Amino acid sequence: MPPAIPFNATFSFKGLSAQVTGLSVETPTAEIVDMTGVNDVKGYSIQVPTGDIRGGSITVDFLNQAGGSDPQSLVGQYGLLVFTSSAYSVSRQVILESANIDARTGQLVSGQLKFRMTDYYG
Repeated sequence: MPPAIPFNATFSFKGLSAQVTGLSVETPTAEIVDMTGVNDVKGYSIQVPTGDIRGGSITVDFLNQAGGSDPQSLVGQYGLLVFTSSAYSVSRQVILESANIDARTGQLVSGQLKFRMTDYYG
């Protein structure tokens, strides 16, 4: 069973801050290049790491008060994603790939954001 998300867990990204209700992480993978030569033994493959990493993704389900920042206006932007609770604080450089609003009920908004992790600093 995966660890529970602390009740007071929040995240922030470029001025948007909300309570975390669900979290999914796709692990980054190392990029490799097929360097198998035409004269190599049939069925033999030479894979060489490039040193680059294809960033994983982080999908966050959130709950927020209506009237706050519109996450859909931040799609495509780069920045620091910070998760905090009473037990931890974790940050990653990310690009917001998508933002979906699932429901608006009174003063609450729920939705899902998908971030692509990146090692870009600039």
